[in-house]
Amino acid sequence: MTILLNMSDLRRMYGYFRCSSCRKTWESSHVYCSQGSFQAKYGQECESCRVICMPYRVEKLKCSICGQHDCNCQRNKDRHTDPNKPHRADLCAKCQAGYPCA
Repeated sequence: MTILLNMSDLRRMYGYFRCSSCRKTWESSHVYCSQGSFQAKYGQECESCRVICMPYRVEKLKCSICGQHDCNCQRNKDRHTDPNKPHRADLCAKCQAGYPCA
């Protein structure tokens, strides 16, 4: 896992995870990659067994308003985001490293 000190070089993306230990799957709109890259710089812990996992697939965030990846909408661009399900900082390697996502 690579840790960048310059957070402005990171772009928020959408990732798909599968735990290598228990096979649990989840998705997250808090995946951070270097500009122009689809390789995550921080992993997330599996909620069930606490193993650090990296996403097996990463894509650009999709605008919830117009459905495009790169748009000019001024609103929230999170895909599949449930406002009743907050970001789990306790499972996020970026947050645990002292660089909070939210």
